[in-house]
Amino acid sequence: MPPNLALLLGAFFVFQALRSDGQRGFVASKDLLWPTLWYLATASRMPGVWLAIWGVPMPGGTGDVDEGSPIDASFFALLTVVGYMILARRRIDWGALFRRNPWLTALIGFMAMSILWSHYPYVSFKRYIKVVGSILMALVVLTDNQPMEAFATVLRRCLYVHLPMSIICIKYFRTIGVAFDWDGTGVMWQGISTSKNTLGQISMIGVLYFFWEVRRHWRDYGWRNLHVLYLLMALYLIKGSDAAVSMTSVSVCIFSMLVFISIQTRRSRPASIRPFIKAAFIPTVALISLVLMHSIFMFSAESPFGLLITKLGRDITLTDRTFIWHDVYAAASGNPLLGVGFGGFWIGRVANIPWNETMTWVLGQAHNGYIDTYLQIGLIGCFLLAGVIFTALGPMLDTFAEDFDLGSFRITLFLTILFVNITETTLLRGDHHLWFIFMAVMWTVPATHRAQADTVGDDHSADMEQHWEEETAAASPPSGLAPAS
Repeated sequence: MPPNLALLLGAFFVFQALRSDGQRGFVASKDLLWPTLWYLATASRMPGVWLAIWGVPMPGGTGDVDEGSPIDASFFALLTVVGYMILARRRIDWGALFRRNPWLTALIGFMAMSILWSHYPYVSFKRYIKVVGSILMALVVLTDNQPMEAFATVLRRCLYVHLPMSIICIKYFRTIGVAFDWDGTGVMWQGISTSKNTLGQISMIGVLYFFWEVRRHWRDYGWRNLHVLYLLMALYLIKGSDAAVSMTSVSVCIFSMLVFISIQTRRSRPASIRPFIKAAFIPTVALISLVLMHSIFMFSAESPFGLLITKLGRDITLTDRTFIWHDVYAAASGNPLLGVGFGGFWIGRVANIPWNETMTWVLGQAHNGYIDTYLQIGLIGCFLLAGVIFTALGPMLDTFAEDFDLGSFRITLFLTILFVNITETTLLRGDHHLWFIFMAVMWTVPATHRAQADTVGDDHSADMEQHWEEETAAASPPSGLAPAS
């Protein structure tokens, strides 16, 4: 098939999927457009990158770390302002929100304070704006009068675009959809995202979400459900190419599905949820602790930890990650208490990574979110992050009494992101899609905030209901498939 024809057919399929979204019983607020755009941009590639791919002349390009991309900066700044305006219209009580989330507030505040001792304060400040923007976008979702449906809408609409377009790019636009390993022999699928790991993370979320959708609507649609096709797409992409399967993505997907299915099977036995979640949380934290100890002391391959790692298909260096950790610890040893400042460590070749100077590629993370937290905001930042993690379970468990499915997704994604950050870095990265999701599951929003959002923020609900009825009458799902459940 000619590539342009494949792209046209794919775009038509995505358009139909988005149209069929109007046939759902939930009337989505127009405000959800903005977090959807944020999530889609951070889950794929920056707007400036896409414009460059499409041949649009771009300002900048000097390579100066202080300059960055004006297009990307403008895009994220605009969404940040829009998010703040939406929350201001909804009359959010910021004081009550911060008091409800003290550890998270302290972590975000300390990140801002650390900009003062960054070697590149302007770069750190710009990166912090993205962190703030991701929080505002997450709060736009959480202050909706139906937070679970709002969260699902953002995920679903992004996946509607991401999964089929990634397949098309992998098959027909290989300069975009695939990459090669360092020696040029291994082909890695990346789709419309930036790497095989990011594509694997998106696919993992697709498997989780569409499994839930297909399962709860199986009696209504069976195999005719459009989401069955999307579930198969996600499973196909998470496998990756035969030459470069992302074992991290596969293992994370298995982990998240086991947690999610185990919680769902306890719907009729709510008393058993708390013991199970603790039983899943403790080993996850223990594994994180062992890897962090391994990054410092380096266990032998014959040790119990070494045997566990090799049983999981890894070598004892975790694919050379231990060499990275050894060097970055040395580079950050000058200020272990405070770190080098938020966003001030991984800045091209100019800071903190002397062994990077002779390489043809630039490393942008330590491949461990907890180590990256230490590098940027030191031991104090790590203490605050630990406080956030260890105090999160209580509010998340309380969510089950109000909305079982929301509680299921919060707990599952929380544990999954903790697991991902053992070998990848998504924490503290405002431009990463999993940081947006982390913010959406970590912030606890009082129910009174959602009530205000319903009565104050969605004053156009009557118009939207009429618009939904018109769309339902006019929209038609893709041929041969039931509407998106």
